[in-house]
Amino acid sequence: MRVLEEILRGALDKATEAGISVIGGHTVEDTEPKFGLAVTGVVHPDHVVRNDGARPGDALVLTKPVGVGIISTAVKSGLADEAVAREAGELMATLNRAASEVMLDVGAHACTDITGFGLLGHLREMAAGSRVDVTLSAGAVPTLPAAWDLASAGAVPGGTLNNLAHVADHVTFASGVSRVGQLILADAQTSGGLLISLPENRADALLAGLGQRGVTGAACIGRVTGEGAGHITVEA
Repeated sequence: MRVLEEILRGALDKATEAGISVIGGHTVEDTEPKFGLAVTGVVHPDHVVRNDGARPGDALVLTKPVGVGIISTAVKSGLADEAVAREAGELMATLNRAASEVMLDVGAHACTDITGFGLLGHLREMAAGSRVDVTLSAGAVPTLPAAWDLASAGAVPGGTLNNLAHVADHVTFASGVSRVGQLILADAQTSGGLLISLPENRADALLAGLGQRGVTGAACIGRVTGEGAGHITVEA
């Protein structure tokens, strides 16, 4: 019950930080404890940024490193030390609010959060919906350093493996992208960052604005190469 109390307290603290009221709830019985929030609200029609508006020539910016799914699996298996677990936890507890506000100020064509389908899965969804092809630079993607060794040791979530298999027909990997690198790009995230597609000449302004708001680790990771069927080319 003490752990449950802390889970509820953490959720309430983050909701309060985001300006959200928690107004009710219900309980279900299951074999594994789980907790979630259902979000109900409205958005101003002038502030909607969809995930299907990427345009040829856009830059792609990612606001958080990936790899927390692998680290979470390692924590469950006792493979990750306390410092690694804390780093991943702090990353997951960081809101995307500042990043979204900077994105709106700079102007973006499209945006998606990176969650259960991993970077490749959500990028594929964005590219296919926008009817464009994209190129991703694997070396430019921010990652949690510990994820590499942990993935090599076998701490890979089933969801990550499924993600990589799901996008296999839509992704071409350069020979220099290792199997572990592919898994990290497909890693199922919890509370991942935002993937933003915006005019290339605004990318520096976005990164500067993110830095000023304390969003560290953001990087330009690729570009929209042209019209297409949503294919992703991953360079080393």
